[in-house]
Amino acid sequence: MASTIHPTALIDRSAEIGADVTVGPYTVIEGNVVIGDGTSVGPHVVIGEYTSIGRQCRIFHGAAVGLIPQDMKFKGEKTSLRIGDRTTIREFCTLNRGTAARGETVIGNDCLLLAYSHVAHDCVLGDHVIASNNLGMAGHVAVGSHVTIGGMCAIHQFTRIGEYAMIGAFSWVTQDIVPFALTGSDPVRVVDINKVKLERCSFSSERIQEVKRAFRILFRSKLKLAEAIRSLVEGFPGNEDVRRIVEFAKKSERGILRMRNSEQL
Repeated sequence: MASTIHPTALIDRSAEIGADVTVGPYTVIEGNVVIGDGTSVGPHVVIGEYTSIGRQCRIFHGAAVGLIPQDMKFKGEKTSLRIGDRTTIREFCTLNRGTAARGETVIGNDCLLLAYSHVAHDCVLGDHVIASNNLGMAGHVAVGSHVTIGGMCAIHQFTRIGEYAMIGAFSWVTQDIVPFALTGSDPVRVVDINKVKLERCSFSSERIQEVKRAFRILFRSKLKLAEAIRSLVEGFPGNEDVRRIVEFAKKSERGILRMRNSEQL
């Protein structure tokens, strides 16, 4: 099908617009932009140069996508933003492209970024990431697939969020969050495994119980982190979920978010 472009939209000649794309009134699309088939771009959207948007995405009113980083070290180098397929970007989100440090910002497939979310330069988001309203994500953050982030959250630069984790609303995240964790409290702490998400993603009850047992060793055994990791490696041979936790913890540079002494698993 032919694309539907509102006559007030301004589109650079070098932009590549796929089939069945809709572009709303007063939207600006700069040069070297690629928009995949079936994507809908609402009114008053700005899409900056070197942005690639996948198929069947939806970008709502007033979003600013792929503009230059809000970073003092950016010197005008050619960097990019890459968005996967079927991702939805709601009203007034701001997504910046990368800097020379990494070269690109990446948002995966089937993500949902709710209104006023900000994803800064050089961030990498996996697939099926949900970010609630007013997310403030600083540069160089890495988010695994199937992560849910509550409203009004702030995430410190270079922080890592593991797969299937959930961050409670109003959290200020400054340390890495291991895969499968549910976080909350004030200040933010790990409070449990993200059981509801695991069930929704068809984890068996046996698999969930093994993750819970691994969390007890990591957070409640009173072992030092290196000792807890060793115990997990020895106690769960061949368990892929536990291997994810172990590899994530080993690579942490900011330290992993811990659990309150009063919390019970």
